[in-house]
Amino acid sequence: MIPAADYERIQNQLAECLKTVFDDVQVQIGDQIHYKGTNVVVTSRHFDGLLAEQRFHHVVRAVPKDLYEEYLQRGVVWFELTPDEAGIDLMRMARAVDVKNQAAAIEKSLGEINFFQSIRDYFAKEPERASLLRFEAVREVLKQAGFNEQEIERACLYLILQDAFCDAHVLTDLVPKHASGSAA
Repeated sequence: MIPAADYERIQNQLAECLKTVFDDVQVQIGDQIHYKGTNVVVTSRHFDGLLAEQRFHHVVRAVPKDLYEEYLQRGVVWFELTPDEAGIDLMRMARAVDVKNQAAAIEKSLGEINFFQSIRDYFAKEPERASLLRFEAVREVLKQAGFNEQEIERACLYLILQDAFCDAHVLTDLVPKHASGSAA
Protein backbone atom coordinates (compact mmCIF):
# COMPACT_ATOMS: atom_id res chain seq x y z
CA MET A 1 0.00 0.00 0.00
CA ILE A 2 1.27 3.43 -0.88
CA PRO A 3 0.73 6.34 1.49
CA ALA A 4 -0.76 9.24 -0.50
CA ALA A 5 2.15 11.46 0.51
CA ASP A 6 4.52 9.03 -1.28
CA TYR A 7 2.66 8.77 -4.61
CA GLU A 8 4.99 11.07 -6.51
CA ARG A 9 8.18 9.55 -5.08
CA ILE A 10 7.08 5.97 -5.80
CA GLN A 11 5.79 7.01 -9.22
CA ASN A 12 9.22 8.42 -10.10
CA GLN A 13 11.07 5.37 -8.75
CA LEU A 14 8.79 3.04 -10.67
CA ALA A 15 9.20 5.00 -13.91
CA GLU A 16 12.98 4.96 -13.53
CA CYS A 17 13.24 1.19 -13.13
CA LEU A 18 10.70 0.48 -15.89
CA LYS A 19 12.60 2.60 -18.43
CA THR A 20 15.14 -0.22 -18.72
CA VAL A 21 12.45 -2.38 -20.35
CA PHE A 22 9.95 0.15 -21.69
CA ASP A 23 11.86 3.17 -23.02
CA ASP A 24 8.74 5.34 -23.41
CA VAL A 25 7.12 4.45 -20.09
CA GLN A 26 4.92 6.85 -18.21
CA VAL A 27 3.71 6.11 -14.70
CA GLN A 28 0.85 7.69 -12.82
CA ILE A 29 -0.17 6.82 -9.26
CA GLY A 30 -3.35 8.19 -7.80
CA ASP A 31 -6.76 7.48 -6.39
CA GLN A 32 -9.63 6.35 -8.61
CA ILE A 33 -7.88 7.09 -11.93
CA HIS A 34 -9.57 4.11 -13.64
CA TYR A 35 -11.02 2.14 -10.75
CA LYS A 36 -11.73 2.56 -7.05
CA GLY A 37 -8.78 2.73 -4.70
CA THR A 38 -5.16 3.51 -5.44
CA ASN A 39 -4.30 2.94 -9.10
CA VAL A 40 -0.86 2.39 -10.60
CA VAL A 41 -1.09 3.25 -14.29
CA VAL A 42 1.86 2.24 -16.49
CA THR A 43 1.65 3.41 -20.09
CA SER A 44 3.89 2.28 -22.97
CA ARG A 45 3.54 1.62 -26.69
CA HIS A 46 5.38 -1.68 -26.02
CA PHE A 47 2.18 -3.12 -24.52
CA ASP A 48 0.52 -3.06 -27.93
CA GLY A 49 -0.32 -6.64 -28.91
CA LEU A 50 0.35 -8.05 -25.44
CA LEU A 51 -2.31 -9.80 -23.41
CA ALA A 52 -3.21 -8.32 -20.01
CA GLU A 53 -1.27 -10.87 -17.98
CA GLN A 54 1.80 -10.52 -20.19
CA ARG A 55 1.82 -6.79 -19.51
CA PHE A 56 1.57 -7.20 -15.75
CA HIS A 57 4.16 -9.99 -15.71
CA HIS A 58 6.74 -7.97 -17.61
CA VAL A 59 6.14 -4.83 -15.52
CA VAL A 60 6.41 -6.59 -12.18
CA ARG A 61 9.57 -8.46 -13.22
CA ALA A 62 11.23 -5.10 -13.91
CA VAL A 63 10.40 -3.67 -10.48
CA PRO A 64 12.94 -4.19 -7.68
CA LYS A 65 11.62 -6.75 -5.20
CA ASP A 66 11.89 -4.46 -2.18
CA LEU A 67 9.96 -1.64 -3.90
CA TYR A 68 7.29 -4.05 -5.09
CA GLU A 69 6.84 -5.81 -1.76
CA GLU A 70 6.80 -2.64 0.33
CA TYR A 71 4.49 -0.48 -1.76
CA LEU A 72 3.03 -2.23 -4.81
CA GLN A 73 2.12 -5.81 -3.96
CA ARG A 74 -1.03 -5.05 -1.98
CA GLY A 75 -3.67 -2.36 -1.89
CA VAL A 76 -3.25 -1.08 -5.46
CA VAL A 77 -4.99 -1.73 -8.75
CA TRP A 78 -2.61 -2.00 -11.71
CA PHE A 79 -3.27 -0.81 -15.25
CA GLU A 80 -0.75 -1.45 -18.04
CA LEU A 81 -1.99 0.51 -21.04
CA THR A 82 -0.92 1.57 -24.49
CA PRO A 83 -1.14 5.33 -25.07
CA ASP A 84 -4.44 4.86 -26.93
CA GLU A 85 -6.16 2.67 -24.32
CA ALA A 86 -8.42 3.50 -21.41
CA GLY A 87 -8.57 1.46 -18.23
CA ILE A 88 -11.84 -0.14 -19.32
CA ASP A 89 -10.07 -1.55 -22.40
CA LEU A 90 -7.66 -3.47 -20.17
CA MET A 91 -10.45 -4.60 -17.84
CA ARG A 92 -12.31 -6.09 -20.83
CA MET A 93 -9.31 -8.07 -22.12
CA ALA A 94 -9.41 -11.86 -21.92
CA ARG A 95 -7.50 -13.52 -19.10
CA ALA A 96 -5.98 -16.98 -18.76
CA VAL A 97 -8.70 -17.93 -16.28
CA ASP A 98 -11.20 -17.44 -19.11
CA VAL A 99 -9.81 -20.53 -20.89
CA LYS A 100 -9.06 -22.65 -17.83
CA ASN A 101 -12.09 -24.89 -18.43
CA GLN A 102 -10.97 -25.31 -22.07
CA ALA A 103 -7.37 -26.22 -21.21
CA ALA A 104 -7.64 -29.90 -22.16
CA ALA A 105 -9.16 -29.08 -25.55
CA ILE A 106 -6.55 -26.40 -26.24
CA GLU A 107 -3.72 -28.73 -25.21
CA LYS A 108 -5.16 -31.39 -27.52
CA SER A 109 -5.33 -28.95 -30.46
CA LEU A 110 -1.71 -27.94 -29.84
CA GLY A 111 -0.72 -31.59 -29.78
CA GLU A 112 -2.52 -32.25 -33.06
CA ILE A 113 -0.31 -29.70 -34.83
CA ASN A 114 2.88 -30.79 -33.00
CA PHE A 115 3.11 -27.27 -31.63
CA PHE A 116 6.00 -27.77 -29.22
CA GLN A 117 8.11 -29.56 -31.82
CA SER A 118 7.33 -26.75 -34.26
CA ILE A 119 8.55 -24.17 -31.74
CA ARG A 120 11.70 -26.21 -31.16
CA ASP A 121 12.28 -26.40 -34.93
CA TYR A 122 11.57 -22.68 -35.34
CA PHE A 123 14.40 -21.80 -32.97
CA ALA A 124 16.72 -24.75 -33.71
CA LYS A 125 19.46 -22.64 -35.25
CA GLU A 126 18.93 -19.40 -33.33
CA PRO A 127 17.32 -19.90 -29.90
CA GLU A 128 18.46 -16.41 -28.89
CA ARG A 129 15.82 -14.99 -31.28
CA ALA A 130 13.07 -16.07 -28.88
CA SER A 131 11.25 -12.93 -27.75
CA LEU A 132 11.54 -12.10 -24.08
CA LEU A 133 8.40 -9.96 -24.27
CA ARG A 134 5.97 -11.36 -26.84
CA PHE A 135 4.51 -14.51 -28.36
CA GLU A 136 5.86 -13.64 -31.83
CA ALA A 137 6.98 -17.12 -32.88
CA VAL A 138 4.06 -18.75 -31.06
CA ARG A 139 1.60 -16.64 -33.03
CA GLU A 140 3.43 -17.29 -36.32
CA VAL A 141 3.58 -21.07 -35.79
CA LEU A 142 -0.12 -21.19 -34.88
CA LYS A 143 -1.09 -19.04 -37.86
CA GLN A 144 0.90 -21.28 -40.21
CA ALA A 145 -0.92 -24.27 -38.70
CA GLY A 146 -4.25 -22.71 -39.68
CA PHE A 147 -5.38 -21.29 -36.35
CA ASN A 148 -7.59 -18.20 -36.60
CA GLU A 149 -7.06 -15.11 -34.40
CA GLN A 150 -9.49 -16.29 -31.71
CA GLU A 151 -7.82 -19.72 -31.54
CA ILE A 152 -4.39 -18.09 -31.38
CA GLU A 153 -5.48 -15.89 -28.47
CA ARG A 154 -6.95 -18.88 -26.63
CA ALA A 155 -3.72 -20.82 -27.16
CA CYS A 156 -1.66 -17.89 -25.84
CA LEU A 157 -3.91 -17.64 -22.78
CA TYR A 158 -3.44 -21.39 -22.26
CA LEU A 159 0.34 -20.88 -22.39
CA ILE A 160 0.00 -18.18 -19.74
CA LEU A 161 -1.88 -20.74 -17.60
CA GLN A 162 1.30 -22.82 -17.94
CA ASP A 163 3.40 -19.83 -16.69
CA ALA A 164 4.78 -18.96 -20.12
CA PHE A 165 4.52 -15.26 -20.97
CA CYS A 166 6.68 -15.04 -24.10
CA ASP A 167 8.43 -17.14 -26.76
CA ALA A 168 11.48 -17.59 -24.53
CA HIS A 169 9.38 -19.11 -21.73
CA VAL A 170 7.71 -21.50 -24.16
CA LEU A 171 11.07 -22.54 -25.60
CA THR A 172 12.96 -22.95 -22.32
CA ASP A 173 10.19 -24.11 -19.97
CA LEU A 174 7.41 -25.82 -21.92
CA VAL A 175 9.19 -27.40 -24.89
CA PRO A 176 11.45 -29.51 -22.61
CA LYS A 177 8.44 -30.69 -20.57
CA HIS A 178 6.69 -31.86 -23.71
CA ALA A 179 9.84 -33.41 -25.15
CA SER A 180 10.23 -35.49 -22.02
CA GLY A 181 6.62 -36.65 -22.28
CA SER A 182 5.25 -34.85 -19.22
CA ALA A 183 2.13 -32.78 -19.75
CA ALA A 184 2.17 -29.03 -19.26
